[in-house]
Amino acid sequence: MVCKVLLVGNGAREHSIAKKIVDNNGILYSYMSKENPGIARISKKFVLGNLNNFDKLKKFKKVDYAIIGPENPLANGIVNYLEDELKIPVCGPRKEVAKIETSKIFTRLLLDAYDISGNVPYVIGKTTKDLETAVSEFGMDFVIKPDGLSGGKGVKVSGDHFKKLTEAQIYVQELLKKDGEFLIEEKKKGKEFSLQVFTDGKNIIPMPLVRDYKRAYENEQGPNTGSMGSYSLPSHKLPFLNKAEYEKALNIMQCTIEALNHQNGIRYKGILYGQFMKTEDGIFLIEYNVRFGDPEAMNVLKLLDSDFNEVTQQTIDGNLRSVKFKDLATVCTYLVPKGYPTKPEKDKTITIEPSLTSDLYFASVYSNKKQIRTTTSRAIALVEEGESLEIARDKVYQNIDKIRGELFFRKDIGSLL
Repeated sequence: MVCKVLLVGNGAREHSIAKKIVDNNGILYSYMSKENPGIARISKKFVLGNLNNFDKLKKFKKVDYAIIGPENPLANGIVNYLEDELKIPVCGPRKEVAKIETSKIFTRLLLDAYDISGNVPYVIGKTTKDLETAVSEFGMDFVIKPDGLSGGKGVKVSGDHFKKLTEAQIYVQELLKKDGEFLIEEKKKGKEFSLQVFTDGKNIIPMPLVRDYKRAYENEQGPNTGSMGSYSLPSHKLPFLNKAEYEKALNIMQCTIEALNHQNGIRYKGILYGQFMKTEDGIFLIEYNVRFGDPEAMNVLKLLDSDFNEVTQQTIDGNLRSVKFKDLATVCTYLVPKGYPTKPEKDKTITIEPSLTSDLYFASVYSNKKQIRTTTSRAIALVEEGESLEIARDKVYQNIDKIRGELFFRKDIGSLL
C-alpha cells in the first residue's frame, strides 16, 4: 500500500529512515533544519525550518502519518501539535511521556516509584551541598548529569572529566545557574549495549541488540563523540550478554512503558531506546531515548525484513503484531572531519566514487556548487551486512577507500567486542 509519510529531521539516522520509507513504497515528505542531500534527493517535497517551529508543518496536512527523528522536537511537543492541531497520526511519543528522555530526574524517580529494577543509585542535586552528599555515598566514583537535553555533551564522569572535587563543584554551579537542579549517579563500570523496541503502548517488539563506540580513537581512547560506529550480530544478541540478562533489560523497558501509561494516562507509542550496562552487580539502565539511536537505527533498519510503513502504522494504531529482521550481522562506521570532536576541520570537499556499494547515509554535510562539504560534526555513515561480523566489517572497510576527503574513521568497529 502506497502511503504519504512526513519525516522530521536531517541526520544520518533520518536518512536511513527516509530510505526505508521509500523502499517500502512510501512517498516521502521531509521537514529539515538543514538540507541533507540524501534525504532531499528522495523526497517528493521538503521544507527547511527550525524543527522546534511547528507552524511550517501545516504544509504537510495531507500525509498519512509522521515519524520524528531527533529528540528536541519530541521534547517540545511536536507529536501533540501534529495529532491535536493537524490531525496527523505520529509514530512517536507525546510530550508528556517523552519526558523519559527529556528529564533524567523524572526517569530515576519513575523507576523508583514503580519499583522497576535496574535503577542506578542517585542523588538529586539542588545545592552544591548535594554533591558532598553524593561523594559521601559514592566516593569519587560518580557521574554528574544535567536534568534536561544536552546534545550528548552534558554528562561528566569522575576520572574522565573531573580529576579533583573542585572541578566537579564548578560544573555543579554551572548546572544550578542553568537549570536549578542536576543529577548525580554512582559511576558503574561494565559493557554498554543498546536495546531498541517498537511499542504501541502495550505490546513491545525488540530490535536486534547493537553495541556502539563512543570514543574517537581505536581501543576506546580519546574524547567522547556522538558515536564512531556500531555493530550487531546474526543472533541479534551480543557475546557478553546471556539470555537472563537480555530478558531483564527487556523487562525493565516493558515495566517502564506500563508505568508511563499508568502515571500519565497516555500510551507511549513509537520507538523506545534503552542504553544499558552490564556490570558485575547486574544490569543497569544508563538512560532512555524516545527515538531511534544514531547510529543504532542504521544497523536495525538495514536488517528490517518487514514493511517499515506497515510496522509504524501498526504502532500508531495500537495493534503491533510481528516484526521480522534478517539473521545477518551489520557494521556501521562513521567518517568524521579531521580534528573531530575537539577541533574539527570544516568546509572540506568530500568525493564519493560511483563504484561504492555500501549503504551511505549523509549526516552533517552540505552541498556547495554540486560538491559535498564537511561541517564540524560527523559527515558520512557507511553500513554493510553479512553472514558474519567479519564479512560485514570487510565490506565496509573496502568501501571506505572509495570516499575521499579530510576525514578519519575508527578501524576497529566490530572487532573490539
